[in-house]
Amino acid sequence: MSRIVRGLLLTLSSAMLCAGVSVLLVAEDAKSVPVDAPANKEKLDFYRHRLREYRLVVDGRTDKPCELIEDPLTRWDNPISQNADGLMFLWTDRGRPVVLMNCHFHFPTQVWGRVFVSLTNRPIEMRHGDQPFWKPRPSGSAFKPLDDAKPPSDKASARLVQMRNIAKEFQVICNWGGKEKADWQMRLLPTPLYRYQALDEGVVDGAMFGYIQSGPEAVLLVEARQTPTGLVWQYSASRCTTYRIRFARHDTTVAEFPHLDEWVNTEPFFPIRVPLKDYPFGNPFADSKAANANK
Repeated sequence: MSRIVRGLLLTLSSAMLCAGVSVLLVAEDAKSVPVDAPANKEKLDFYRHRLREYRLVVDGRTDKPCELIEDPLTRWDNPISQNADGLMFLWTDRGRPVVLMNCHFHFPTQVWGRVFVSLTNRPIEMRHGDQPFWKPRPSGSAFKPLDDAKPPSDKASARLVQMRNIAKEFQVICNWGGKEKADWQMRLLPTPLYRYQALDEGVVDGAMFGYIQSGPEAVLLVEARQTPTGLVWQYSASRCTTYRIRFARHDTTVAEFPHLDEWVNTEPFFPIRVPLKDYPFGNPFADSKAANANK
């Protein structure tokens, strides 16, 4: 089962309990992350085992921790920077995105780099085992209306097309590579990283889109929400990198995040790097180096 369909089923189950009704959304071109190769599955299990040690709760509800979606939303490698095993994971609350984590393994230094991003305006706390790990104070999400957009369709398939078109209206510029580097326009992934629904919160349909260089540098949440006057669109923009990020729509800046040299675990964006000396898979780029040498 694909991660998008699974996300919809999770939220639909929640909605059925809360509202007694459900609406089936059909996720077009949903694709599972390929894990057919034994090496890929072994690597995923290696990282999943570590991520299961984290426990995330919303609104202090320790009896109802968020769910880790164990299939990565996307995968990437960067042979130039020697960053391998690029993976993005997501924690959800009743199907709705709460925290994403983008990670990679830098083989030369044997360091596991991770970026935790809050996607909610509700208070969250993450613990690693029994130890406090991350507790953002500011809100991690600021949804804004898309007043000039055509109202959401009543049909799920049509809404997916609408959400894709909305995501295309945003230009994401990244000062990729460092503070003094040139600006780069990120490329939109046309298939949503995750699609969801939270009827008890008024979210009839939602999708998370990624904007990439090699890996995702930013994400955009687009939601169709039920209001007394009908369905309306709202969006929220988030960074996934320490580099400066700017979101523009119709050539007007709508969100901007500065370059970061320092960070703390009380902010909604929290990068951390830790040694990973027990990495058992050898040099991820050995084959590409050998191929280049042969050329």
